Amino acid sequence: MNKSVQIVVFFFLSHFTMGQGSYAPAAGQIGTTAMHKDSSSFVAWATNCSVNRGYQQINDSTLGKASLGDSTNVYGKANGTVVSLGDGGEAILNLYQSLHNGPGPDFAIFENGFNSSFLELAFVEVSSDGIHFFRFPANSETQDSIQIGTFGAVDATNINNLAGKYQVNYGSPFDLDEISNDSLLNKGNITHIKIIDVIGNITPEFANYDSQNRKINDPWPTPFASSGFDLDAVGLIHVNGINTLTEKQQEFKVFPNPFTSLITVNSDVEIEQLELISLSGKTVAISANSSIEINELPSGIYLLRISTEKSVYVKKVVKK
Repeated sequence: MNKSVQIVVFFFLSHFTMGQGSYAPAAGQIGTTAMHKDSSSFVAWATNCSVNRGYQQINDSTLGKASLGDSTNVYGKANGTVVSLGDGGEAILNLYQSLHNGPGPDFAIFENGFNSSFLELAFVEVSSDGIHFFRFPANSETQDSIQIGTFGAVDATNINNLAGKYQVNYGSPFDLDEISNDSLLNKGNITHIKIIDVIGNITPEFANYDSQNRKINDPWPTPFASSGFDLDAVGLIHVNGINTLTEKQQEFKVFPNPFTSLITVNSDVEIEQLELISLSGKTVAISANSSIEINELPSGIYLLRISTEKSVYVKKVVKK
């Protein structure tokens, strides 16, 4: 049987065999938690990603490691362009502006699954110092007695707190409230997000386990350059300095906003630097005084980073 026929057979059978699990369903269904990439909840997108790839097939190193894409493919808004992590590979994002624990989800992770049931999964961990990482309590109710094959299907209602739960263009949300409190984790200042591919093999030698010590079963093997979890983007929701600047409004007056070419900041505190940053994390203008001039710049939303001797604040501004 050729590969294209295998795909059709697997997806046809999965449509009739997947059951109803305990968790939210696929994107587009009632009760889903999927977040579309165009959601207004996202105020920024992660950049500065480092990747440590795993093998295409963990029990056959002769195939080499996953090789599709590179870390820059993760930068900015989700667009379906990815970096593949391989079996057990990982990506770490050092956030330009830290996150805080707000109401509801605090960020979302995007994969490039081409439909609602071909789900390649990953653990998610966060850190407030880049050293100590804490994992979201992942849940997988998928059966673990029969290996899901290369083009097999996973029911989203069996999956919780694992990246890759939703198909391309839809992010899997993560709420910091779901991680237990710890003295080594400051939920008000999350600086790093780590994404670790779930191997998906259910043999004891290679199996990964969820928070209930159940084996996590997902499509395996995937002996291709695009092996393992395919990281597209990380959308940020509760970003420090964007959502919490209201208490600083009396200290910093930013005008005009929206602006056309010139932004000025009035403040009783001496300003050391102004930096205008795109939502993809790229610095587009910089100034050593209280004004910053930008003549040629596309219309859209930007972040104005205001640096003083003791603190840094970020204000969302709009270019007309």
